Amino acid sequence: MYTSEDLMSVDFEKYIKSTIGNTYFKEWQGLFGIPDYVCFSKLDTGIKVVSFELKLKNWRGAMIQAFRYRSFSDYSYVVLPEETADKAFNHINLFEKYGIGLISFRKDKYYIMYSPIQSHPLSLQLREKAETKIRRSRKKSHETVNALI
Repeated sequence: MYTSEDLMSVDFEKYIKSTIGNTYFKEWQGLFGIPDYVCFSKLDTGIKVVSFELKLKNWRGAMIQAFRYRSFSDYSYVVLPEETADKAFNHINLFEKYGIGLISFRKDKYYIMYSPIQSHPLSLQLREKAETKIRRSRKKSHETVNALI
């Protein structure tokens, strides 16, 4: 079990980098809330955005935050340590209802417990703002964000 979100975040960031490269923003401010990670892919068909909110124990709070990120994301996930993720899974109906994914994470294990269907961002204005920053980014990936979902 992690003793702080910062320690969990360090391991999660390493996982993201090893999986998709550097096509992400950490604690991106200026949208609706501050997601821990916003990962993206620049595709021929457009931009795909996936947001992640990490928490050690407060899965309900994480779910509320992750729902906010649906305003600009195609997918939004709550990332929890295994013990907390197992407790949250008992309430999977809430994740399904609000279209929020659930991931169990530890340093050596990334397990998607629930993957929502892709949804349209809830705010076109916030989505345009996100896409503008992503388009201006010179970050390159070695894999699409689909590898995380």
